[in-house]
Parts: sequence; structure tokens; C-alpha cells
Amino acid sequence: MKTKIVVITGAFQGSGKELVKQFLKKNYKVYCLDIKFKKLIKQRNKVLYGIDLSKLSEIKNFIQFFKKEESHLDCLINNAGISLESKKYNLENYLDKTLKVNLYAAYFLSELALPLLKKSKNPSILNISSIAGKIAMKDNPAYNISKAGLSSLSASQAFDFSKFNIRSNSICPGYIKTNMTKKSFNNRKMKNERLNRLTIKKYGSSRDLAHLAIYLCSKEAGYINGQEIIIDGGFLKKGI
Repeated sequence: MKTKIVVITGAFQGSGKELVKQFLKKNYKVYCLDIKFKKLIKQRNKVLYGIDLSKLSEIKNFIQFFKKEESHLDCLINNAGISLESKKYNLENYLDKTLKVNLYAAYFLSELALPLLKKSKNPSILNISSIAGKIAMKDNPAYNISKAGLSSLSASQAFDFSKFNIRSNSICPGYIKTNMTKKSFNNRKMKNERLNRLTIKKYGSSRDLAHLAIYLCSKEAGYINGQEIIIDGGFLKKGI
């Protein structure tokens, strides 16, 4: 049997790090992509690969590297995401960099990995979007735009890649306790505001997201395609 192989972007910390951990437990070989990996490290079932996902040239270099290492790819998880404070960046850089990392990289990686995904018996793409693509998050329009676009990309891929038997879905997390949300978690007022919007009165964990991701990449999820699965503790559905 072929070794199951997954590529995970944004794998250095937070939900990405937990995704790596849980997929290793399921006996996947995991390629971990992140700009914070300073050098290439090859282990038995794990490869750490440093990459700036805002640069198409580096994405192309990774695909060429991967083709020399492996004959197929079972699952591509576009997890990398950044959230920049617009006040610290000029208008052009704020929007451009956010879209390049959060949206364009997912598009380019998916397209370039297509020949490798076609060689898998159970190929899938999983895009980690956000509830920020469903509702407005204050003072961060670039992030909102990028996540809405990522969910739409999943739908397009589900339609266009179905002829290759490749599924594409997106997960839309709410408040997961990670470095990205630590500002709101550590601020009592902000934390209480968010908890009051939840039907489950706690932030989610990266493990919650990882377990869902494993299922969506499995054969058991073979009839799930083009779906946005929201994992937000009831944030979006709470009424008055």
C-alpha cells in the first residue's frame, strides 16, 4: 500500500502544528510548510520545509522538490493565514500581503499539486477558512475578504476537480485558542464579549479542528464535497 501523504501549510504553530501532530498519529507522512522553518529537515514521517507563501517562485520550488521526493499526494491542507493590523501597514501592503498568503497561495499550491493529487486513490484539498469569511470582523477587511475568497475557492475546486475524483472542502473555525486569538483571549473584556456570543462557553482548541480535518481527508468522508463546515461553538447561530 502507498504511504498516505499530506502537505500542511502554516505548520509551525497553532492549529497547523496540531494538524501535523494528529496526522502523524494516523500514520501519514507529513510535509510541513512554514516561513519560520529556517532549514530543510527530513525525518522518517515528517519533512520541515521553509517557504514564503507570498512568493509564487517559492511555491513552484517546493512542488519541484516534492515531485523528486514523492509520486503522489493524498491531501493538501491550505492552513496558512495571517491577520495584519491595517494601521501598521500602508494600504497596498496590507491588502496585498494578506491576499497573497491567505488566498493566492492556496490557489497556486492547489493548481500546481493537481498532477500529484490525481495519482492518489483518495485525493482531497482542505482549505482552512474562517467565520470571518461569513461575517465582518472589525477593522480587518483584508482578512475578511481573504477568507470569503478561500471558501469560494473550495466550491470552485469541488466543481472543477471532481472530474479527477478530487474533493475540496473548507473548514470555517470560530474562536480557536491560538497565537492569532491570544489578544482577545487574554483581554477580559474582549474574551467575555466573544464568550457571550457562543452557545458553548469556551474557545475551541486546535485539536477540535484537527480531528475534523482528519475525517474530511479520509475515505469515510468520500461523499462530502464542496462543503463549508463551521466549527465555532455556535457563534454564528446564536439568536437574541
